[in-house]
Amino acid sequence: MSATKGKIKVLFVCTGNSCRSQMAEAWARRLKADQIEAYSAGIRPSGLDPRAVAVMAEVGINISAQRSKHIDELKDMRFDYVITVCDQARQSCPIWPGAGKVLHVGFDDPPALASSAANTDEAMQHYRRVRDQIKAFVEGMPENLSTVVGRATELEAMHKDSTETIRQAYAEIARSEKSCCGPCGCTAATALGYDQADLKDIPDGTDMGLGCGNPVALASLKEGEVVLDLGCGPGLDVFVAARKVGPKGKAIGVDMTAEMLAKARAGIEQFRQRTGLSNVEFRLGQIEYLPVADASVDVVLSNCVINLSADKPQVWREIARVLKPGGRVAVSDLVLLRPLPDKVKGSIEALVGCVAGAILVEQLGPMVEEAGLADVSVEPRPDYIQRMADWSDQLYRRIREALPEGEGLGDYVTSAYVTARKPEAVLSERVKELIALGASVTANCHPCLRYHLDKARQLGIDRSSILQAIEVGKMVRRGAAGQMDGLIKEIVHYDGGVYGKQGR
Repeated sequence: MSATKGKIKVLFVCTGNSCRSQMAEAWARRLKADQIEAYSAGIRPSGLDPRAVAVMAEVGINISAQRSKHIDELKDMRFDYVITVCDQARQSCPIWPGAGKVLHVGFDDPPALASSAANTDEAMQHYRRVRDQIKAFVEGMPENLSTVVGRATELEAMHKDSTETIRQAYAEIARSEKSCCGPCGCTAATALGYDQADLKDIPDGTDMGLGCGNPVALASLKEGEVVLDLGCGPGLDVFVAARKVGPKGKAIGVDMTAEMLAKARAGIEQFRQRTGLSNVEFRLGQIEYLPVADASVDVVLSNCVINLSADKPQVWREIARVLKPGGRVAVSDLVLLRPLPDKVKGSIEALVGCVAGAILVEQLGPMVEEAGLADVSVEPRPDYIQRMADWSDQLYRRIREALPEGEGLGDYVTSAYVTARKPEAVLSERVKELIALGASVTANCHPCLRYHLDKARQLGIDRSSILQAIEVGKMVRRGAAGQMDGLIKEIVHYDGGVYGKQGR
């Protein structure tokens, strides 16, 4: 333990000391100033990233006065922990003689992700996602530091490994134009219930048989709505949805595979020529951290994708975040009727084929509700699995061969339609704390005010919002006091008749 007033001294390191390490230092100074003395530096300083400055300002933290520093500037200081926050810094970080422990907690590189973003909003969403991930890590400090090398790093590695396996497999599917989930061509979508009229204007090569249902039909889309498709692949559901929401609506697809996204974007011009519509957009990103603004979407679709995520609860929380109040969910996905045999569960073919990552059907509904969605319905659709059993696709043939003798895929797996909605009035934690702050002032409760002030700061609520909430509480208190004084006067002057008539 460092001697500085009992605080631990922590240095955050990344390559350029321009973004991630700066965010980490700022969050530690804001959230843990009473426990942590925070610093940041880089292997090759490259100056502050303006986008990092902007997204930190959004949560009321001004880092514009910070500067990008080389680790040599701090080489004579002793640190309890040196934490590398990017993989390159982890590999390049020198032996630090003055460090109690050197740890690695990797976060995605926002500038790298932003370089392939379709627009500024998509780029900024990458920065916001990493900002919030770093905040969550800092909130757990210093208690989480003792386990970060063990369990946290192991879970991170598992998540990254499975994500990268899926990314590479679907990149190969995009390059080869072969399906992973059934036969390609028009029959793939029509077999899942798509109307031929809906398919006539979609770009060539879009229908690759990657779905397990028809979420667009399930959604009952209306003209003018904003629709978001998670894991859009080559864009089938995005293009079909775009026709239904019309020129005043918008259809957005998000996918983590650059090759799939390139294929989807290549079809935009052909779609415009065939329909006259320019209401389609494709964004690079992971469904666990969507590059989409809060409360900006009317309907979220997804077709046989959420099962692939290693963090499904986070996906559903993201869905709840981006939906407008009253917004709807229409998802087709694979779920388990019973646990898979170990031989199948560990199969790469089963992972890529949307089987190994599926959860038990009884777990899905509570997971969706836990994310804050309401009116949740999970409807099994075994007919899709029967069609899979009839396909000659080699991937599914290998999965079937791994099953116990006499059992088929339908004994373990079913397709399911999932619908839900976001309640009309959902208060975020930030709004709840601002209301509680005002109420504490109105009630003249000093301990309450202190507690909720600390909570507001932990949530990153900016100072101006806090002051505004306090002022509202003061106004309510003054108004309530005035009304009470008036009532007391009426009671004091009550003459046995009617309140408000003064006696002698």
